[in-house]
Amino acid sequence: MSSNPVARLRLIGSATMVLLALAAVGASIASIGPSGLTWAWVIGGTAIAYAVLSAIMHRRHPEAAEAAWDEQNIAAHRDSLIFGFWAVLAVFLFFLVLVLTDRLDPAMAFFWLGPVLGAAPSAHYLASIFRGRAE
Repeated sequence: MSSNPVARLRLIGSATMVLLALAAVGASIASIGPSGLTWAWVIGGTAIAYAVLSAIMHRRHPEAAEAAWDEQNIAAHRDSLIFGFWAVLAVFLFFLVLVLTDRLDPAMAFFWLGPVLGAAPSAHYLASIFRGRAE
């Protein structure tokens, strides 16, 4: 794990978002735990808290923030956003087929796009960190 506090927070925040999205999907499939709306509030609240904490860390450690956003990390971040776009598009098309064949309710399809949209870029960025392409 990096000694840079901004990079460390980014790693922990990304991992938290992925784990929460996976927990929500797993709980829904297993029909255990809170309702989908409760998960939406938990994930959304965590994302907002992560954004606020990230802004505070960038203000408190400007040198560390600059070091955490070097060219390699910017490229990994950009690739993560591109991956997230294509992942959501693929899931959207899959859900579209399910909706058109009456195998999935349109409201549920729309609801389940949220975890993919939230977790896909973070999961790709975590993979970049573990492969050594980001800090």
